[in-house]
Amino acid sequence: MMNEKLTESEFKKILLKILLKFDTFCKQHDIKYSLGCGTALGAVRHSGFIPWDDDIDVIMLRPEYNKFEKLWKEHIQSYSEHFKLWAEMDEENYFMAFCAKFFDTDTILYEHFGKRKSIEYGVYIDIFVLDHIPSEKTEQRKYFKEILFYWKWIQHFQRHFKKWNHFVRKHNLSVPSLDMIANKLMNHKNRYNQQLTSLVSITQDYQKKRDYNPSIFKYKWFEEFEEILFEGYSFPIIKSHHDMLETMYGEYMILPPEEKRIGHDVEAYWRKK
Repeated sequence: MMNEKLTESEFKKILLKILLKFDTFCKQHDIKYSLGCGTALGAVRHSGFIPWDDDIDVIMLRPEYNKFEKLWKEHIQSYSEHFKLWAEMDEENYFMAFCAKFFDTDTILYEHFGKRKSIEYGVYIDIFVLDHIPSEKTEQRKYFKEILFYWKWIQHFQRHFKKWNHFVRKHNLSVPSLDMIANKLMNHKNRYNQQLTSLVSITQDYQKKRDYNPSIFKYKWFEEFEEILFEGYSFPIIKSHHDMLETMYGEYMILPPEEKRIGHDVEAYWRKK
């Protein structure tokens, strides 16, 4: 018997349920986050999902994310939940060093990357972490390129050298491996976090070909939050969401042309009990 495929309506209800669980946990533990990216745009422009979109994004400053990850991992040791966290730097996370995934284990989701590659996990929300970055453009460019360099090597070791990583870890060797590169990346990401520079960013959002990062935000924007309606529920968003959305999308209230109104290439099913 095959797993039952989720309808579009069921899929979005589950996404909303995951966001509500995440929101409740964060509010219980005084963890600050904001709706982000297309979800923030959907909340402002549509009071909910962008009609052709099929995911949910939240953003958090590094200290808030670290607090969430620590407390969730402690929580899940004591409570049986059908929610799972693929933490940002967990080796299990196929998107390691790019974002964290928080998903519903009662579902199966296949995300397709071209004809030959599919990843299996559950219906999820994306958690993007903001780190402080240098203010000067030349330094920013150098910093983002170094982040990209380490991230590419993490993907290489994570996906193609699992036995090697295990061997190096077991024998505590000081040679290139996933752990070594991951430590180098996190040291790099944290380089400016102690300085509390005036800018923060999703550092992996840098696009080398265009020499552009659309998610460079002012740190002060994340000092004040308000509530916004999303599908009839109230969630936090930074008060400066107009500035954030304008930075990312330009004239964000104008709908894109129809040929660009596309979602992600995913299939989702109920997991058989």
